[in-house]
Amino acid sequence: MLNKVSSKLAKRIADGSERRKEAVYTYGIEIILSTMIGISSILIVSGLLHEFKLGVIFLLVFAPLRVFTGGYHAVTYFRCFLISNISYLFLLLFNNIIYTKLPLEIWLILLVLSSYYIAIHAPVVNENQPIGENKKSRCKIMARNILNINVFAALFLSAVDKEIMGMMVLSICLVAVFMLITDKPKFYCIQRKEL
Repeated sequence: MLNKVSSKLAKRIADGSERRKEAVYTYGIEIILSTMIGISSILIVSGLLHEFKLGVIFLLVFAPLRVFTGGYHAVTYFRCFLISNISYLFLLLFNNIIYTKLPLEIWLILLVLSSYYIAIHAPVVNENQPIGENKKSRCKIMARNILNINVFAALFLSAVDKEIMGMMVLSICLVAVFMLITDKPKFYCIQRKEL
């Protein structure tokens, strides 16, 4: 359905004069629509659960960082939608259960470990979306810059609002998990070293 809507919009934009660009327009419109649907869904769910603030925090931390770190990509837009929403709901539930129970030291360990992994390994290139060395280098720089902002904000919030800090840390951890899933050779090396 998303493809049909995108294709119709692309045909109108191309207007017959640029038929060869129609596929590019279709893909771009699909990405824009799927992103808007995903963001809207998370915000609506957050509003319904009276957790709008945490939904916004999740999106502000997770989305920009994920763009530049790479990692797991679902095969279809629907799977992406499901995985994003289920991941968010899991983080929300987990954060609401443990943010007051975990000592600050554990939160800091989670933040340091996931941030270290992201800083060293980003971007993780998905085999379906290869990128050149120049873009890879730019993505690494952007990922580190965004990560630094998030880490400093989380550290500041650890003294001010532990609930928001918890959602920030868990969102950063989720980015690291999506990277680790795609970065299979490193994942297997980590497993072997632990044995």
